Amino acid sequence: MTEIKPLVNLVTNDKAKGEAKELFKQIEASTGKVPKWMRVMANCPDILVGFFTMFKATMDDTPVDKALKWKIAYQVSEINKCEFCVSVSKAQLKQFGLNDSDIENIGKPSDEKEKVAFEYTKAASSHAYNIDPKLFAKVKEHFTDEQIVELTSVVGLFNFINRFNDSLGVLPDVQ
Repeated sequence: MTEIKPLVNLVTNDKAKGEAKELFKQIEASTGKVPKWMRVMANCPDILVGFFTMFKATMDDTPVDKALKWKIAYQVSEINKCEFCVSVSKAQLKQFGLNDSDIENIGKPSDEKEKVAFEYTKAASSHAYNIDPKLFAKVKEHFTDEQIVELTSVVGLFNFINRFNDSLGVLPDVQ
């Protein structure tokens, strides 16, 4: 595997500071490896810790189904053409039992609730300032206010991390 270096330093475990150092230890203990995006973000430890806290709060199991949130993450990453986040989202979706064909068809669900969620995701990613009131009314038919806030948070979170990764050259390593 060829490692692709980002445009800024990858913070090593020994160079990590404060809460970022503790976060590195936790991640390494649970997954065996600190992801590249975290090592890049650790150049500014407060941003890493804040983002990670928001990531955990947004991507947990409630109030929206975790698999749907990862489908939305995948869709946002596809819209933005963020190679790194597309690859991470695909890996997560495979853990939910989706195969490559299922993943390729994420934007074309037969389930009405998912269809509305994906329409909303696309609108919130491309013209959030001007979401059609009819679309938002459909969203409210299928989701509670709490769920809408969480869906919107997934969209915002992945638009942020897509831009962060792409701007700083955080790309998947080449196999």
